[in-house]
Order: sequence, then structure tokens, then C-alpha cells
Amino acid sequence: MSNRQQFDDEVVDLYTQHHRAMRGSLLRRGIPHPVADEIVNDVFAAVRRRWPDIRDDFSIGYAYRIATNECSKWWAQSTREETHRSRNDSELADERDEYLHILNRVVITQAMKDLTPREREVIHLRFYEQLSVGETAEALKLSTGSVKSYTHMAKIKLRAKLNELDNEYGEEEQ
Repeated sequence: MSNRQQFDDEVVDLYTQHHRAMRGSLLRRGIPHPVADEIVNDVFAAVRRRWPDIRDDFSIGYAYRIATNECSKWWAQSTREETHRSRNDSELADERDEYLHILNRVVITQAMKDLTPREREVIHLRFYEQLSVGETAEALKLSTGSVKSYTHMAKIKLRAKLNELDNEYGEEEQ
């Protein structure tokens, strides 16, 4: 097997292992699905171009750093374009934002149903009421370790459910 083929295979393995997590990270930052897919593909293309030089010291953090930079570039471009929109376009954007807000609430509400009552309480206090771990522990009469544990388990369940719902009801691929 040639070095080129070996390098291609190694980068494809990295892509297979990390593309879903990286895409999810971009989606959580508010990057639209098609753009997130494009950024992930661009990241691993950039990694492949430099692979012979970075292979021995490679850390996946390098790829995430590229993704973060691409994300920042996209947001800057998006912001520039948004300032040039007409009033009519901004009204459509407002309607879309309201629709997405409602859709997000429905999806999160559906995902929260999989949590135990205690996990729901902890998530509500920590992320909706924005209480600290200590304040949440005090409010629920739990230890801070228990609050951290409930938060961790709830986040795992929510991510799994949101990924499931995203795969089930996500935007159609074009």
C-alpha cells in the first residue's frame, strides 16, 4: 500500500470516528445543517492536506480548532450578509426564528420526557433558572456531587434523544 493510500485511509478513519461529534458541535453553535456538513468536510480535507506533516503529533483538537475558525468565518460572513437584507427579508427571518424557537421548545420538551423527575428538576434549575451547582444542591437538598451526577446523566440522555430526533425528523438531505 502506498503512503498516499495509507494516509487517505488514516484520515478517513479519523473522519468516521469524529465527524458526527464535530457536526453536532457546530449545530449546537447555531450553524445550519448544510453549512455544518460543509465545514466538517473542509476540516478533514485540510487535515488530509497536512497529514504527512502532522501525522505523528496529531490531536483531534487541531481539527476542532480548524472547525472553530471556519465557524467564526461563517458567522462573520453571515453577519455581513444580514446587514444587507431588506426590511422584508428581516420580517421573514423573524418568522423563521419564531418557528425555530417553537420547534426547539417542542423537541426539547419531547426529549425531557425521557428524564427522571429529579433529572428534570436539576436541568430546569441549572439551565432555565441558571442556578449554580451549589444553589441547585441547596434548593433540592442534595449534595453538589449529586447535582453534578444528575446533570451529567441528564445531558447524556438529552443528547441521545436529540440525536435520535434529529436523525428521525432532521432536515432532508438535498
